[in-house]
Amino acid sequence: MAEQEKKLSLTEEIDLDEGLKSKRKLLTITSLILLALSFSGAKVEEANTFILKLTFTNQDGIGIFLALAIFFLLIRYFNYAQPYHQKIFRGWSDRMLRNQYFYSGNPYDPDDVKGLIIERMPSEIGFTAIQYEGQSLRFTYKCSPVFCRKFTYTWSETANSGYHSDTVHIGWKNYPKVIWFELKYQFSSYFTHREILDVFSAYFLGTAAIASYFFNDSFQALIKLLAVS
Repeated sequence: MAEQEKKLSLTEEIDLDEGLKSKRKLLTITSLILLALSFSGAKVEEANTFILKLTFTNQDGIGIFLALAIFFLLIRYFNYAQPYHQKIFRGWSDRMLRNQYFYSGNPYDPDDVKGLIIERMPSEIGFTAIQYEGQSLRFTYKCSPVFCRKFTYTWSETANSGYHSDTVHIGWKNYPKVIWFELKYQFSSYFTHREILDVFSAYFLGTAAIASYFFNDSFQALIKLLAVS
C-alpha cells in the first residue's frame, strides 16, 4: 500500500498556492505604486510599453485608475485567500482556548476541571460520563455578527451514538475579558505565526493605498508632521 501523503501545514499550503501568490504580487505592486505617488507627490510623465511611449496629462486619472484597480484586485485576492481565513481564525482561537481562563484540567485528578468553557457547557452534556467512559468532547470558539461570541460544543454520549452539537453564548459578564484575550492572541499571532501576514499584509497595503489617494491631504499633513519631528 502506498505511503499516505503527509498532511501539509497551513504555511506550506499558502507557500504552494500559486494562484494566491500571483494575486498577492499584483495587488502588492499596484498598491506600492499608488502609495509612492500619494506620499511623494510624484507624477507619471511617461510610460514605456513594447510599441508605444505614453505621456499622461491627466494625473488625477492615473490615481483613480490605480485605486479602482486595487479595489478590483482586493476582491480577486479575497476570492483566493478566503479559504485560509477560517484556518487562521481556528489556529489562534484554539490556542486561546488552551488558556487556563477558558479550560484548565488537572492530569492527576479528572474531576478537577474548570474554566469558562466548563461553566458555559450545556446541561445536556454528560461531562462526567464523557471523562470516565472515554467518549469525545470538542469545543471551538465562534465569532458571530454584531460582536457576538460563542462556544460550540460537539460531543458523543456513547460509542455507538452519533455526534451532537450545541452553541452557547459566552455570557455578557464575561465579554470584556474574552475580547481582551481575543485581541491578545490575535495580535501576538502576527509575530509568532508568519502565515497571518502572508495572507493579510496584501489587504493592509491595498487599503492603505486607497486611503492615501482619497485622503491625500491628511496623509501629506502627517508626512510633514513626521518629517518635522
